[in-house]
Amino acid sequence: MLRWKYSRPLLGILILILAIGPMLSFGMLKEPGIQQTLAVAFLYGALALTYDMLFGFTGLLSFGHALFFASGAYVTAILIDSYKWPWYIAIPTSIATSAILAVLVGSASLRTKGITFAMVTLAFGEAGHVVISRNFGNLTNGENGLPINADRVPGIFIGVINTKYLFWLALAVLIFVYAAIWWVTQSSAGRVFSALRDNEVRTSVLGLNPNRYKLLSFVIAGTLASVIGSAMLLVSGNAAPRYATADTTIALLLMVILGGSGTRWGAALGGILYSIASTRLQDLNQGKALASLPKIISGPLSEPAFILGLLFIFIVMFAPGGLSGAYYRIRLRFLQRKGEKTASIPV
Repeated sequence: MLRWKYSRPLLGILILILAIGPMLSFGMLKEPGIQQTLAVAFLYGALALTYDMLFGFTGLLSFGHALFFASGAYVTAILIDSYKWPWYIAIPTSIATSAILAVLVGSASLRTKGITFAMVTLAFGEAGHVVISRNFGNLTNGENGLPINADRVPGIFIGVINTKYLFWLALAVLIFVYAAIWWVTQSSAGRVFSALRDNEVRTSVLGLNPNRYKLLSFVIAGTLASVIGSAMLLVSGNAAPRYATADTTIALLLMVILGGSGTRWGAALGGILYSIASTRLQDLNQGKALASLPKIISGPLSEPAFILGLLFIFIVMFAPGGLSGAYYRIRLRFLQRKGEKTASIPV
């Protein structure tokens, strides 16, 4: 994989700009609306990263990954609202609960392989959605979602004037998840994940237990997803039933393919861009920009899923490796041309 030598310094500069942007009196980052939109986008970028570790690095196609995202949000909200736990105890407890749930779901699902594994995870995810939407134990508030009790969370996360703190929280979560997944995928276990993705039979011949490493990847991804779910609860102010749906997991799959699977930064970028595009398309649909167009055109364009679907088709057709794949191809061509010019210079 080609790496530009200036990529890390530029990434550091970008993070610094994002960190200080809300404190400046000029620029887009001072607007609470932009801060809120980017905070949600950062969290979806982090969530796409966790899915990329399953799909891109380990080769596991799961349709139930949203279950752990939702469990992080809902368990935190239930412990704070219904049981009056302090937020700093509720969040770690929620993450630990989600980790145990990931162990149980992963252990059962990994008894199968391929499309059967995908269908089993889908069944677990749908079961979680049913529990949430049916207001199990009178704890989840059903389809209305579960708002968090604002009196039991830090005041810096409440109110429009404090949106910048939610922005910084989401940015910190994205950096933490990226660093954690980078560390895992660069470790010896991460190399086994990649080997399983490429050839599971060869990995087992080497004396390694494929299911053990698959379960490890599944649990790490699920646990990190619950961390993001707890952060999303603070950023959005409530836990929503849609967090647990298969649609959310399919959206994560689209994010990873859009950005490029198995590249980390590509998955994060795909998640961020997908989230921002979804938000802006919804705003376009609610506005009057499409009113002057014929119904045959404005009808499809008023559906964000239609436009995002077209975007996905174009990406698959013209950039099969996603945005990161397109970058690496352009970078390779540039280096090849540079090498040809260098070779043509007489010594």
